[in-house]
Amino acid sequence: MSASQRRPIPRLSLREIKLTNHSSALRLDVASGERLVFFGDAPAELSRLCDVIAGFVAPASGEILLDGRDITSLSPVQRPIGLLSDRDPLFEHLTVRGNIAFPLQARKETAANLAARTNRVLALLGLDAAAEKRVAELTPEQAFRTRLGRLIAYAPSVILLDDPLIGLDAAATRRSDALLATLARALELTIIYATPRRDEALRLGSRIAVFSGAELLQCADAMTLLDRPEDERVAVLFGEANALPGRVLELDDDVARIRLAAGGVVEAMADPELEEDTLCDVCIRPDRIAPLFGMSLAGEEDDPPLMATLQDLTHLGDHVRMRLRLEDGTEIELRRPPMQNLRGVVPGVKVQLAWQAGQAVAFPLRDAL
Repeated sequence: MSASQRRPIPRLSLREIKLTNHSSALRLDVASGERLVFFGDAPAELSRLCDVIAGFVAPASGEILLDGRDITSLSPVQRPIGLLSDRDPLFEHLTVRGNIAFPLQARKETAANLAARTNRVLALLGLDAAAEKRVAELTPEQAFRTRLGRLIAYAPSVILLDDPLIGLDAAATRRSDALLATLARALELTIIYATPRRDEALRLGSRIAVFSGAELLQCADAMTLLDRPEDERVAVLFGEANALPGRVLELDDDVARIRLAAGGVVEAMADPELEEDTLCDVCIRPDRIAPLFGMSLAGEEDDPPLMATLQDLTHLGDHVRMRLRLEDGTEIELRRPPMQNLRGVVPGVKVQLAWQAGQAVAFPLRDAL
């Protein structure tokens, strides 16, 4: 293979990294200039992974490579990796300018370089007017920008942002989103965000690594995670899917016909591990379910419809959220665009539920594996 055909060396590689002796090993590559999100249900584990990459905590096992070079044994100061977290606050006794200049002073930059780079960062982050303010005088947004400026001042190869937008109001969050995107493009930054919030993960990253605890479940773009999850935990955690247990009646190519424990026979895309006459979970996102009020599409006797009772209905501006109870007592969520005619759609009304096979995925029941 010629040099031009070789795959580029990843900026960052995690090779069989274990956070603890009892956690599963993970492998992950991050390309130069990529914006990757760590998303999961255990913020402490995401923070620990950031600390491991930055060198503040040693992994139980595995290797960390930066541009192909093993940096696992290097100290945080020796790694060209920056970490922004609430565990590393601003220096209260310094101004904004002083905080941003601090890492450059620690690296013994010349006075001319220090002043030029500090001024450039202040301009990039829109902090010129706040340069001489003390930390106590800053708004939460200015404090975030100052912490970010202190990080990018010394041009690390990788930037880790551990839950960076926590504590900001909605308007400041929108502005910070735009700022991060602008900086990533302008400085060609390789950025890893860690967040337990799905909306932030969708906004911030080109790829999203989904974790359950310390276990990496899947890493892909948002569309793949939503439409083709590799694990029912990804479907529920990231796709916010309803998980309905059932038994596989029949497999036809990649489509499974399933009798649900809640009643009704449905179809779903079959996970490659799924087998006939086995227990499964059907994962269907709330926005993919069609509610049929006051009408019936009941099939043959062998294919009874899935019926539910409406528990409550909430208008949330751009969509309507419904909470439904199935015949076995299971409660699920459904989301639909605002409906013009809601006459008769009140708690207690019966509703038939339907979806296309391609909108749901059936996985082998985890407890049965």
